Amino acid sequence: MSDLFGISVQSPTSDYIALRDDPRHSALKVLAQEMWRSFEPFADPEFRTEFALQIHPRFWEMYLGSHLIRTGFKLLPRKASAGPDFHVRQDSQEIWIEAAAPDEGQGPDAVPSIFEERPFEPVPEDQIILRFTNAIGLKKARRDAYIAEGVVQAGDPFVIAINGRGLPMTLYEGPLPAIIRAVYPFGKYKVTFRVLTGETVREGYERRTEIEKNSGSPVPTTAFIDPTYAGISGILYSSAALWDYPPSPGSEFLYIHNSMATSPIRQGFFPSGKECFLQGNGILISDHGAGA
Repeated sequence: MSDLFGISVQSPTSDYIALRDDPRHSALKVLAQEMWRSFEPFADPEFRTEFALQIHPRFWEMYLGSHLIRTGFKLLPRKASAGPDFHVRQDSQEIWIEAAAPDEGQGPDAVPSIFEERPFEPVPEDQIILRFTNAIGLKKARRDAYIAEGVVQAGDPFVIAINGRGLPMTLYEGPLPAIIRAVYPFGKYKVTFRVLTGETVREGYERRTEIEKNSGSPVPTTAFIDPTYAGISGILYSSAALWDYPPSPGSEFLYIHNSMATSPIRQGFFPSGKECFLQGNGILISDHGAGA
């Protein structure tokens, strides 16, 4: 096994330097090396360099890959940097997984930093959702390119694995995660009641099919009821981070099934965490139990 930190990289990030050199982070460094030990045969050839330049997105790949290996998935080694992040041969299928870890973004639709003073301001859910819809759209385009190049077959299951911890504001989101509301048309939770009696007339999430960007242009939040996204089997979501490592890796996973998928992933395919299904006009989230 090579040393995850045993390379010379120009302009590594300050986070990488601290992880590599600061004794206070020695436990995290050991944890990263342990994941690398199992993940290295399946990693992008440039992974160690990329890890030095952007720790969290590469951590997400390594965390996901090592978890898949540990839970018995058959990963095929990568031979080049091109192509999807993971190729899994399971259930007599060729399954492809593309990983993404969106950050807060830039410009008027960026997610505010969690460190900004925002007294009494609501959680910026719309901006968070926009970051997720952007990541999903980019990965869909990537899949289309892989098919055109002959790397992926149109009938192969294709999963987008998204880590939301690059958006620290997700720590404060409501009971229906923003990642679900990025692909299914659920808006704010609304309660209607009679003023005189206080009796609840109805309650539930409003139907919302799009979010308006600061520029005024609409962004759909309907990918998983849209036939043009039928090639995406689902989204595997996680909030794990190296600096906040789950006590039971995988227990935080949420797999969101695409109701329109032409090549769906069977229920229980990912044995850890929870699964999300569209059921009628609502959402059902089922619990698989603890992670492996």
